Amino acid sequence: MLIYRLSLFTVVFFLLTACDFSKNTDEKSLKNAQCEANLPCTFSNDVKVWLSEETLSPETPFTIFSDLPANVTIEDAKLKGITMYMGYIPQKFKKHNDLWQSNTMVGICSEQNMLWNLELTVKDNATSVIQTLNYSFYVTY
Repeated sequence: MLIYRLSLFTVVFFLLTACDFSKNTDEKSLKNAQCEANLPCTFSNDVKVWLSEETLSPETPFTIFSDLPANVTIEDAKLKGITMYMGYIPQKFKKHNDLWQSNTMVGICSEQNMLWNLELTVKDNATSVIQTLNYSFYVTY
């Protein structure tokens, strides 16, 4: 009986703590952002990021585009849920003409308006400086 109660408590505990519904997370993330969510962004190192659509829906494919200066390469890229922790979704950017593209989608969650963040790690090959750029966007249903 003790094992049953302990197992039940553990499962309920993890279910309740897995979702962080605090509204402050979105506001804090956007307050520190260099760009407005869902709109094209040019960072200080001239890296540009934008989405194929201004309005995104969960479980619907979309494309993330990036235009990089000649001496800059993408080292790593991943999507991370901000409104609710959903783990990481690795992104694979492929070069098409002069643009880098990542075809992706995000899952649906209980929040109708979910904030996501693209963590794009880039390297300036001329100076060997590595930067992580953060691009935020909302997915709504």
